Amino acid sequence: MTGRVYKSTGSWYTVKTELGQTYECRIKGKFRLKDIKSTNPIAVGDFVDFELDTKSDQETGVINTIHDR
Repeated sequence: MTGRVYKSTGSWYTVKTELGQTYECRIKGKFRLKDIKSTNPIAVGDFVDFELDTKSDQETGVINTIHDR
């Protein structure tokens, strides 16, 4: 799914889809391993792709792609 980051608190991001649904998401670990110099590569307003975490009882997601600004 694709959405826009509306809120960033620590390691959690509130992402809102085009349909108006909001999900609490975390960043996938691979972004921390890449050659990204920023401690937080995602900013409020960024578009991201995410998948729902099926292992969790709550509807949370995992961000796997950050779109170019």
